[in-house]
Amino acid sequence: MTSLVRPLIAARVSLGVMVAAMIATPLFDQGGEQRRALANVVVLSLFAVGLLTTWAVHQRRAIVAAGAVVVTTYFIEVLGSTTGFPFGAYDYTSALTPQVAGVPLLVSFAWAGITLVVYGMFAGGGARWMQLSMMAASITAWDVFLDPQMVGEGYWQWQPASLAFRGIPLVNYAGWFATALINSALVMAICRAPHAVKSQGSIPHGAPQVLTQRLSIATYATLTILSTIGFVFFFDDVVVATVGAVAMGTCLWWGLRRSRRSAIGLT
Repeated sequence: MTSLVRPLIAARVSLGVMVAAMIATPLFDQGGEQRRALANVVVLSLFAVGLLTTWAVHQRRAIVAAGAVVVTTYFIEVLGSTTGFPFGAYDYTSALTPQVAGVPLLVSFAWAGITLVVYGMFAGGGARWMQLSMMAASITAWDVFLDPQMVGEGYWQWQPASLAFRGIPLVNYAGWFATALINSALVMAICRAPHAVKSQGSIPHGAPQVLTQRLSIATYATLTILSTIGFVFFFDDVVVATVGAVAMGTCLWWGLRRSRRSAIGLT
């Protein structure tokens, strides 16, 4: 096996585990121990997909990028949960563990996982400001699904706000976009130039980024489709399903379009 094949096989296995955990989640009682365990599996599997696909192109810099996002978002979450900036007033419950200073560590791994996956979707040529904007929008779109589901599970709770979507303050999405911009800029800076991956066997030159981009798009598409199905059939909220599907679906279309343009040498 080559240095490219191994991480991509592991990433596909991780994606399969994530899919299985997402499908299994509605089969158990809301807020129960089984769902908490599955939430950990989903997030850590997503993190593994993002880390492994980034490793296939950037090698050790993938670990540095992941660590930078985990640390940065941890401190932003501490700031947010204690001051209300930049997301609005919210508190974590004791449901998700382990916690440090009242913030579940799993939350930072969720930020890192989605950031690395989205980086894989939009990596390549083109204007950096456009890549940064598309990454931040795609990360924020995921929260249209994530926040209502996690609040429903009792993992955190929001203070009432005059401007809200399904009980989630609208300022939260502005905070997500700003945080996603920071995370995206960090990952782009750390992974600016691809690590040289030599072609071996049947793997042609230039294949790493193409293969990882396809797997990243498949992962984002999986989150979009399964989240939409979940809110329509199991979480009984067609509004969240519709808004989330449109938001993530639009970002997915951007990713597919960029992938096709990259494949024919356009930016």
